[in-house]
Parts: sequence; structure tokens; C-alpha cells
Amino acid sequence: MSREIISAKIDVVFKELFIRKSSLLKHFISDTLDIPFENILNITLTNPEIPADYADGKLVRLDLSVRLKSPDNTESLINVEMQINYQSYFMKRTLFYWSKLYTSELESGETYSKLKKTICINILDFNITNKQNYHTEIIAADKDTGKQFTDLMSIHFFELRKVNDILDVNDKKSLWMHLIKADTEEELNMIKNTNIPSMEQAVQVIFDMSADTALRERARIREKAILDEISNLEGAREEGRAEGRAEGRAEGRAEGRTEERNFLISKLKAKGMTDEQINALLS
Repeated sequence: MSREIISAKIDVVFKELFIRKSSLLKHFISDTLDIPFENILNITLTNPEIPADYADGKLVRLDLSVRLKSPDNTESLINVEMQINYQSYFMKRTLFYWSKLYTSELESGETYSKLKKTICINILDFNITNKQNYHTEIIAADKDTGKQFTDLMSIHFFELRKVNDILDVNDKKSLWMHLIKADTEEELNMIKNTNIPSMEQAVQVIFDMSADTALRERARIREKAILDEISNLEGAREEGRAEGRAEGRAEGRAEGRTEERNFLISKLKAKGMTDEQINALLS
């Protein structure tokens, strides 16, 4: 009998994965950003806590904030977010978070040379681009030449619904996406059987978390809150559409009456009636 699995698509589970096994964070960043593992001198999760008030259903952000140090002693700031709730404004939202993170460590009076490379990684359980590829990187570049303007900006979108069903051991980005969207023991075992140490460790952590009754309950409450928000948003959209249709019908009737009145006025004027006579007749 298959065991019950909690999905890493739920943000509290996704974050807990890297809190419980911090060494996985280095593999995740290396694989998703194509940074050679040995080029990551040090990596730190700077917000390892999970806010106490999230368990009651409040939809606080449960992202990962990461500081990466390279062998040349340069540092990068990375934000990782798992999002399953579609938001039409998500592009603007992630740009806002990128800008806040980019300027977050510049103290008053410091020079702009202190600004660090800032990267946002967004893992989405909905489609946000028109591309077939599940991975998109946004950079700052010259519109005419395509030449990169600066390497300090990088925003990534990983669209889970575009990841195909084939496990490719040579595509570690894809393997991480398969791990995140897996919700059955069979799917996780297939990933574990790739015999890639980081994947084996990640699968084992998810198995361990799935056996944690308290975490499983918190994940259930969190998922319910997310689904309730989606349902509420859909209800609001449908209500707005219904109001729009009603207003449209009313406006259509008003426009029809106006057109009919104007047609009648033109006919009466053609018969030689004055404006005063027409107004008296139609009032």
C-alpha cells in the first residue's frame, strides 16, 4: 500500500525541505542556476524561520532568502518562491520583490558599487509565458542588439505544468521540478532511482516529512487556505463578470433608446417641425 505523500508544491513543505536538509539548498541553487557546484563557496539561508501565524491559514509569504558567496568573494542575493495560486499581476509582483531585494542592503551614504547581483527564482504551478519551455530567464538587455546591459539582474520562472513526464538524469533542473510537483510515492521512487545523491536525499526528506503527523496537518491547513483563496478569487471574478454583463445589457438598452429617439427626431425635422414642437411632442 502506498504511503500518503505531502507535496513540495505547498510552500511550507517546500521551505521545510531545505530547512531540514540545508545541504540540499546548495545543490538546488547550483542545478537551477547552472552554477558549478565548486563555484559556490558558501550558501546561507537567511530566513530559516517559518512565521508562527502561518498555521492558522494566514497566507504569509514563505519564500527562501539566500546569500551566496563565490570563490572571488563576491556575493549574490537570491530569493526563491513557490507559488501555486495564479496571479495575473505576478510579473509586476516579482519585479517589485527583485527591486526590494536589490536595494535592501544599501545603507544610506554607501556607493552603488555595494549593490549585489540579485536573482529571483519563481516556481509556479500555473503558466505565465507563451513559451513551450518550462524555464524562462529574464535579464536586462539592449532592446536593439540583445546585448546584456548588466549581470546584476536575473529573474527565473519555472512553470511546473510545462515539465514533461520524462525523467532525464542529465537535466537536473527538470529533476528538481519533478521532485517538487510529485505527490505520490511511485513518482518519488522513480526520482530516487536515478541514483543521483542529491535527489535520493531530497526524496528521503520528503518521505520523512510525510511521516511527520504535525507537519502533515500544517501542510493540510496551508493547502486549504490557498485553495480557499483561489475559490474566493474565482467567486469575485464571476461576480464581477455577472455585474459587467448586467451593466452591459442596461447600457445597451439605453443606447438603443437614444438611437431610436435620434432617428425619430431626424424624421420629424424632415417633415418641417421645429425643435420646440419636437420637444413638446416627445416630452
